[in-house]
Amino acid sequence: MTDVNMMVIPEHVLLGSEAESKRALLTEMVKLLSSVDLDLALEVITAREQLGSTGMGHGVAIPHGRLEGLQEPQIAVAIHEKGVDFDAIDGGLVNIVVMLLVPNDDHQIHLGLLAKLARLLQQESVRAALLAATDADEVASIFQA
Repeated sequence: MTDVNMMVIPEHVLLGSEAESKRALLTEMVKLLSSVDLDLALEVITAREQLGSTGMGHGVAIPHGRLEGLQEPQIAVAIHEKGVDFDAIDGGLVNIVVMLLVPNDDHQIHLGLLAKLARLLQQESVRAALLAATDADEVASIFQA
């Protein structure tokens, strides 16, 4: 399953987060992914963030990493109304966070999915639709459009 469209499911969407920090939001997001080891996933994502922020500007961040023992890629999405400081390249707060975890040995899928997500989230219409979404089903359907 390497298509972003099929990977965003309502159960992996977080709306209305009150997280005050990047770490708190990432923790909430990892908890949505029941099939992953919470501590290991947070460690992988945090280590990647220390290399450089995954905040790509325009209120979007795509934290990502490769996870030992993962069978297939996992995506979690969070929409944060107030925004969180993510050390984004444009210095702005981040309202849309799409977390990507892929199996440890799958570099091609990792890069391919990352590129697809980045292209999708660079579109102003997609960002606007995500911010306007009122429930998890609506968020998931935006990724399937």
